[in-house]
Amino acid sequence: MTDSAARTTTSVPVADVCLLTEGTYPYITGGVSSWIHQLIGAMPSLTFSIVHISPSSDAEVEYRYKLPENIISLVNVYLHDSIIHDPATPDRAFRDRAYKDILAFHDKLPEQDFSRFKLIFNHLCSDAQRSINTKDMLFSQESWDIIVALYKKRAPDTSFIDYFWTWRFLHLPLFQVLNSEIPPARVYHAVSTGYAGLVGALAKLQYGAPLLLTEHGIYTKERNIEISRSEWIYSEEAGRIQARRSQGFHKEVWMKFFMFLGQITYEYADEIITLYGGNQDLQVQFGADKSKCSVIPNAIKPGVFYPLRDNIELDEVKKVGFVGRVVPIKDVKTFIKACKMVADRYDKVEFWILGPTDEDEEYFKECQSLSKLLALDDRLQFFGKVDVREYYPKLDVFVLTSISEGQPLTILEAMAVGVPSVSTRVGACEELICGRTDEDIALGPAGMVTNIGRPGETADAICKIISDQPLHDQMVQSGYDRVDKYYREEKLIDTYMKLYQDYAAKSPVHS
Repeated sequence: MTDSAARTTTSVPVADVCLLTEGTYPYITGGVSSWIHQLIGAMPSLTFSIVHISPSSDAEVEYRYKLPENIISLVNVYLHDSIIHDPATPDRAFRDRAYKDILAFHDKLPEQDFSRFKLIFNHLCSDAQRSINTKDMLFSQESWDIIVALYKKRAPDTSFIDYFWTWRFLHLPLFQVLNSEIPPARVYHAVSTGYAGLVGALAKLQYGAPLLLTEHGIYTKERNIEISRSEWIYSEEAGRIQARRSQGFHKEVWMKFFMFLGQITYEYADEIITLYGGNQDLQVQFGADKSKCSVIPNAIKPGVFYPLRDNIELDEVKKVGFVGRVVPIKDVKTFIKACKMVADRYDKVEFWILGPTDEDEEYFKECQSLSKLLALDDRLQFFGKVDVREYYPKLDVFVLTSISEGQPLTILEAMAVGVPSVSTRVGACEELICGRTDEDIALGPAGMVTNIGRPGETADAICKIISDQPLHDQMVQSGYDRVDKYYREEKLIDTYMKLYQDYAAKSPVHS
């Protein structure tokens, strides 16, 4: 297995499928990572390579999963560690042409014209045709002239210094990705847009191989949420009273950048997959060609969770559990506030937070402080990363308070074991709990759905389920029926295996 950030790929074996991941498998646990691990492990007849994108090599990383034997290579791309290649064709005329094409490409972006992207690939990425490198793009006079020209055209009323650094911070990781190693494969499969999707577009240009995209959550939407809430992006309007609705120029630039990455991925993808219809609507809204789009729901392995039903523990003290990473997008603080409201109504209730706490340590500390402030220390526990299969049978209610989700496996797991769910109305959560088609809806709800950031609604739903045993039992049976009928792993694996085989048959890349 290789683990490298060099661009040369001559010694890397050709995989059947190259999975492109960003901030997930195999270093970060979570729903998407579990899905990837599940997919690879269920297809031992195929070989896989992985390109994983993360911020920097400075942070010590370790595998959070035991890698299946059919993973034959792993390449790490670090967004903030510079890769600088010598230009292959440093001829002055080629350089001048490259800078003109780069300026023209930026000029066309507001019109969503990506027809010149292949030229940019050749100028910056192609080992045979590269005429400028990362150092040139960051420090040359020509690069400076491009920045000045774009500033005068797009942002003459803003601070040039702020515009310059925004441009620099946007483009440094972009150049890093453009110069990263892409191992050869018959099919490429990006598990998000963003930087992983950009690698997919580059792979298609480099090898001509098919590109599949699966979005669990819509990357562009999630980045927009994070940017709108961020405090690290400079805003000239900060501290002023504004009579207009605006994110501020620099936040809008970042949003447009991630929109661009999404649209590039959609442009080059042969198949655009998501987990439910609402996500597909967003993909089309963000630029995807609907004719490329399809829905493949998540699924679970029945043999792993069905036997846990025999281990269900009935206790006078009710157990309410949150399962997920302790990070802002999961909105754990809303769960903690809801716990306080439930605790004020019922003495015999405990609250468990089951999931990794080390991904955002500052947020974890804030959640601990909130629990202490609300006097929940003796009733709310953070368990960290655990084997959730040991805890599902002990829960009376499973809770998810995320502000963004795709189709979370945790809801399916809870239903398979026999635990009613309370979830925010995000992603596919409502259709998982309440049903999607008329036939599915007729099975009955397997829990309750609330609005985002409404701890009172979450608390009311929890109280209703733990106080009404017939309702609880009906939700348990509905969850059993829904998982068994619609969300078994065999169907998911068969669908992806056929996709891989069909596209590999068309690929110009051979083992």
